Amino acid sequence: MRQKMVWFLLGVLVGSLFVASAYPTNESVQYSIPAIQKITESNYTAYLLYSENSFPLDSDVLKSTVQTLVEESAPNAKWHVYAVPELPKSLVITGYGIKVTEEGRVDILITATRSGAPILSDKIKDELLQWSKKAPKFKPDIIPKEKIGVPEGWKVKAVDSNGNVKVYSGESSPYWHNFGALTIEVNDPPYGNIYAKFYAYGLWNDDDPSREYFLVAPDENGEGRYEIDPGYGLLEVEGNKNYKRYVADSSKIIHNWNLEPNLDPQLDRADPVGSLGGHTTTQVTVGYPPAVTFTVTIPDSKILPAVDRSTETATWLLDFNMYSEDAKYSFKTNVASEGHVNENALHDGQWHAIVNVKFQATFKYYDVGGGTYSYSGPHIEWSSTPYKHDTWGAVTWYVKVG
Repeated sequence: MRQKMVWFLLGVLVGSLFVASAYPTNESVQYSIPAIQKITESNYTAYLLYSENSFPLDSDVLKSTVQTLVEESAPNAKWHVYAVPELPKSLVITGYGIKVTEEGRVDILITATRSGAPILSDKIKDELLQWSKKAPKFKPDIIPKEKIGVPEGWKVKAVDSNGNVKVYSGESSPYWHNFGALTIEVNDPPYGNIYAKFYAYGLWNDDDPSREYFLVAPDENGEGRYEIDPGYGLLEVEGNKNYKRYVADSSKIIHNWNLEPNLDPQLDRADPVGSLGGHTTTQVTVGYPPAVTFTVTIPDSKILPAVDRSTETATWLLDFNMYSEDAKYSFKTNVASEGHVNENALHDGQWHAIVNVKFQATFKYYDVGGGTYSYSGPHIEWSSTPYKHDTWGAVTWYVKVG
């Protein structure tokens, strides 16, 4: 039975680099313990995790490793944050980079590709190195002049549905503190690629001692996006022969706040709301002053937002006209949602999952004539319904207080 053993060799620290080996976890996929390169800059520390042997990275090892690196990089920070990817079985993680500032803010980049596709370790390493050289930038926290709460000398008592009495006193000026950027890039040839970048915020200086509020949105300049790059555009415009004439059929953006029931998570709001027809754009503003304002692009034909209070989940369904430029070429949009959890449960010194952001795209083969189509690779046939393919990537954001 020796041939069925699982080999698990932890990295050996050599200077700032861990040397890694691979281990088989099942009959079809071999994973690699990541090599870890540490880069120390004046105002942040970057860690680059990648394979040296063209095997994908294991998500469980990635999770435990990054937790430790984050805490060691910002030992004096009260808040620590990080994120890990979630992927379908057809996709694998190829690289992971994280920049950590002294106060615990982060910039995270996750790359993934189709299982079985060539993993060019040197290329991935070089891309992470180039990314690591750009220092994460955050606008200073600005406390607005507007105050909320109870004027000095007054107190307010409130009774919740469970009969608990809460006493509120004093005024405060709440504002959103930007914890950092989370980016996931998924390459899925021959169908297309997807790219999601969003920022995670915490509401600081608020007047609610029982709840912690969080926001998933673009940054203060509106940067951030959910992007679909169909195979059609990658082939026709960029000449990338790894892709075929697939267009965007539909897409979903899902913000799931219901990850840990013991935190009593609740979805507060989601933007945009209401069905919107395309191709158009609209402006959205979320949060306390200084608020976050960003542009939402509605594809040809529409976007359908939905909020499910029973699951504390916000979903945006994007429906595409397959003959439009939105479906054929790169398309970008943005959304935001706000949730809150029990403050006492969160402040226990442990890591907690706050929100999972999932980005899904359905690609459809572009064939105006219908009938049967075959290309060099798998043989694809259809009668009236073209062949479709789903791809998705997700990121779960974790927080530790204290």
